[in-house]
Amino acid sequence: MKEDDSLHTATKERFQKEQLRVESGLDLKEEYAAEIAAPPRALNRSAYGTESSVSDQEVGELVEAVTRNKAVGYFALFVALASLFVWPVLLGISGIILGVIAVVMGNKALGGWSIALGLLAVAAYFLLVPFYA
Repeated sequence: MKEDDSLHTATKERFQKEQLRVESGLDLKEEYAAEIAAPPRALNRSAYGTESSVSDQEVGELVEAVTRNKAVGYFALFVALASLFVWPVLLGISGIILGVIAVVMGNKALGGWSIALGLLAVAAYFLLVPFYA
């Protein structure tokens, strides 16, 4: 009887430990992921007790650069869309070039769409011209 009681208590303790491990989320390895994650960027250091090394002027310059990059991307998209209706070769090639510039400046989505629409306009022009000439 004594062996059954000790076996029962050992099983019960093991079940409780397993239940505690599952309920606490230790299976998800969240602690481990936090330990090997990249350190926070300079803008978020103030939340960790250290002073921020980025001045307000630098943040303003970054915001201005991002806004300028978006303007180039939107202009490239506008030119590429216009090339579908007017002067497909001239505006299509311009849209492709501006799209490449937008991609290089970091605006990959708008630049990619501009390149694709510019290529579509130029290809459609050269494919359809023989039918109308």
